Amino acid sequence: MVIVVPVDKFKGNDEALRLQAWEKVSTLLRRDLGKLYRQFSPSGSVWEHKYPRPFGVVLGRQEPEVFRKLLKAGEEAQHEAVAYHVEAMLRKTDLNSTQKIGDMLLCSTVVDGSDPELLAHTVWNILIQEGAPVPDCGIYYAALHRASATEEERREVIDHADKYAACMVALSRGVQTDA
Repeated sequence: MVIVVPVDKFKGNDEALRLQAWEKVSTLLRRDLGKLYRQFSPSGSVWEHKYPRPFGVVLGRQEPEVFRKLLKAGEEAQHEAVAYHVEAMLRKTDLNSTQKIGDMLLCSTVVDGSDPELLAHTVWNILIQEGAPVPDCGIYYAALHRASATEEERREVIDHADKYAACMVALSRGVQTDA
């Protein structure tokens, strides 16, 4: 995944900025360690994009094109993940139980844990809506505390790449359940 971190308030040379960006990412991810993922680490690549950098951090001011490519790749991965999880939820939903209320079509589904696959996809969608950096969310905006950005917020990051860093992170799925 790619985590976008503001670096405009950080001080020091490029090495110090990378270290501070990774420290920010570590602090962010540590809170869900053992709950949503087993471990996390900096990465030199995400998906097919390989950019070996110290701490997996690409500084927007130093490499604006690489920074923008990582944002685009993260957004594309997120769109694919959302489509995957929504489609998986819809497969498990009885579409014959829909109701029309005004101009909305509603379909209720019981998510009680009896279907582990439905539960997993539902929880993923809820976590994304709540702003959690889940393993396959693609991109996460640390300053916004969420995986999505409005077009205006996205444009702000792209237009001011010099104020941000893109941190490539590997999250290991699954959590250890034994004592």
